[in-house]
Amino acid sequence: MSNELEGNVILVIDDDEINLQMAKMILEKKLPCRVITCDNGIQGIEIMKRQYIRLVLLDIVMPFFDGIQTLEKIRQDPQLKNMPVIMLTASTSKQHIAKAILHGVKDYVKKPFMPDELVERVGKKLGPITNKSKSTLLLIDDDDDDRKHIHTVLENNLPHEVINASSGIDGMEILRKQKVNLVIASAEMHFINGFRIVDFMQSDANLRKIPAFLTTSSDDPDILKKIETSGAKGYLKKPVVDSESLSPLIEFLKINK
Repeated sequence: MSNELEGNVILVIDDDEINLQMAKMILEKKLPCRVITCDNGIQGIEIMKRQYIRLVLLDIVMPFFDGIQTLEKIRQDPQLKNMPVIMLTASTSKQHIAKAILHGVKDYVKKPFMPDELVERVGKKLGPITNKSKSTLLLIDDDDDDRKHIHTVLENNLPHEVINASSGIDGMEILRKQKVNLVIASAEMHFINGFRIVDFMQSDANLRKIPAFLTTSSDDPDILKKIETSGAKGYLKKPVVDSESLSPLIEFLKINK
């Protein structure tokens, strides 16, 4: 699947299977996107936590756990609070719409939706394909197992190309020769570790503006303090296993997109 589609992943949450299949068919036919569907808000929140989602279409009226309750949970979650949402509604209740607006929703589509209207509203939210889908993350780690695992987690949760370096020296060489948008380096590599990578980047005017994150398996307060003062934008705690593990990085990317 192309980076373009991976950068435009839409989650549709609706308890009506026909609506789900119609939305998926229309959007994937008319827009450069991939559509994931589910029939309840609880499952939808779990999906949002597991993988990168660019936009949510959320039905207001659902049994057990409705769209407003789902929206409230999204806004209360530090990882998901900035998620763009379009409400789907057959209801004309001004109270429902007012509650959605209160939680930062600025757009809704009436059901049964007209294909052209759905495509127009979603297309405006997605906007043009941005450089985000073409961004490159450089992952530097001399532990083969850790590097391969983190690479997989990054690819499954972020719409970025991930390139690898198996040592600090290789990472520095890539930084000299290739355009990179963000660096993730292990603080615990042999010889040239993540701290030295950050120092190298800070000392070069061409590299200084590239954000860097460190990975560490340590809980030592002194190590974490050193990371905090190193010039890195933050750290990821090993083992990096899912989107929750990536939450500091995901939040940074959302704020700085």
